[in-house]
Amino acid sequence: MNKTDKKDKTVIFDYGATLDTNGVHWYHIFAGEHLKFNSYLTDEQMREAYVYGERQIAATRTVESMHNFLDTLLIKVDFQFDWLENNGIIKKECRHTEEISRNCYHLAKENTKKVRPMLEKLAESYNVGLVSNFYGNLDEVLKDFSLRDCFDDVVESAVVGISKPDKRLWQYALERLLTNAQDATVVGDSYKKDIMPTKQLGCSTIWLKGKGWKDIPQNTPFADAIITDIMQVENILG
Repeated sequence: MNKTDKKDKTVIFDYGATLDTNGVHWYHIFAGEHLKFNSYLTDEQMREAYVYGERQIAATRTVESMHNFLDTLLIKVDFQFDWLENNGIIKKECRHTEEISRNCYHLAKENTKKVRPMLEKLAESYNVGLVSNFYGNLDEVLKDFSLRDCFDDVVESAVVGISKPDKRLWQYALERLLTNAQDATVVGDSYKKDIMPTKQLGCSTIWLKGKGWKDIPQNTPFADAIITDIMQVENILG
């Protein structure tokens, strides 16, 4: 990456559940939407459906590089309904793929709209990067939400072939951004995937502590700062 205006400091964001849901794991978003249409579904059933959907996307490579986030959601939710229908939990006529997908899309669109001014402000003083476990279409998703130009570089697991929490993905991002770990601050919602590996590399870390996959308290967090709202990043970094 050739940067003619390289700054001394860098901030690197996670994407999913950090910038698009403000710390809420996507499972909880999907579960809440499913319950609006099929209120009898249990937490266990929804977790199984969510995991099945993620695994199917990885196995079938259904998401393509030109897909925007609504396209991605339609695929994800359809797989979730496949599991629920195949296991006799819902009937075919109870599938509400389009409604759930559109509701989730609008939520992400509103959240990303809110963070854009913060990213633009940070870009005045920082190199701004993005590192995400995603499906190979993150560039298209960011363009759809008018965010792609907010980042100096975007590193995506499906493109690189390495996924978090592997530290090599983060190290690769640091190299592309032409920065040392000591000059970088990482912001993410996942303690295991974002905070621990980058802290071990020597980065400063800001943990967006929200509603995770399972709300298991971390007794000895070593994040440099803990926030509960993504907009607090600007106050910390100035």
